[in-house]
Amino acid sequence: MRTTLSDEALGERLTEKDIFKIKLSLSCLSNRVVVCGATASLYFWQPPSLESPSNQWTLARSGVPVLVISTGDCGARNPKGVYLSLVERDSGFATWKETLTSSSNYREQQKSFHTLMLSNGDGTMAGFRFNCEEAANAFLKDVEAAVEEALTAASAPELNKLQTSNGKEKVKKFRKLKKVEISTPCLFSHVTSITTATQIGEEGKTQQKREKEDIKPLNGELSRPAHIRRAFSMSKTRK
Repeated sequence: MRTTLSDEALGERLTEKDIFKIKLSLSCLSNRVVVCGATASLYFWQPPSLESPSNQWTLARSGVPVLVISTGDCGARNPKGVYLSLVERDSGFATWKETLTSSSNYREQQKSFHTLMLSNGDGTMAGFRFNCEEAANAFLKDVEAAVEEALTAASAPELNKLQTSNGKEKVKKFRKLKKVEISTPCLFSHVTSITTATQIGEEGKTQQKREKEDIKPLNGELSRPAHIRRAFSMSKTRK
């Protein structure tokens, strides 16, 4: 059975489920993942030498090209930068990875064939042969925009430094108080509950205090209580 071109292209295009699965595998809080809409084959080219005089591209593997833009907020695990990866379609596992910079010179060499210079310094180049021209054009625009954004952010280190210093000043201005700097409660009375027994006890103490005030010293002797003095004076009046 002869397969038409549209059926072949449809088989190489990624579904929404495939794209979601790859993003879920590579995404974190400090990066942004751009998945190519089609599969591609990865090729390598090395400058001719005595050991390898061949001047041809060598097929390495196939997969899905993915662009990862990391802000670097998660530390050494996800350093800041723009990364080009080739991942497996089924698992989302990265089988190849390269850091993109201005010297990578990522560009379209032919229709559906993109090339870039690797960072190993020996002149080796990598190439992607895309299975869908539309997906290749869209991915090229995403790579160019990401690299330009990274170069713009890198060209303003003073602004980033200023923002960091302002943040430190805010932290110093609103520092946390120590326990020794907090005063103890003033005029504080801790009452857990008020019961009838408590009220009776307070009334008893008040009555005892009044009786003590009524008993005053007289000629070195204690005087009679007030109610006894009143009764004694009334008995004298009747006589």
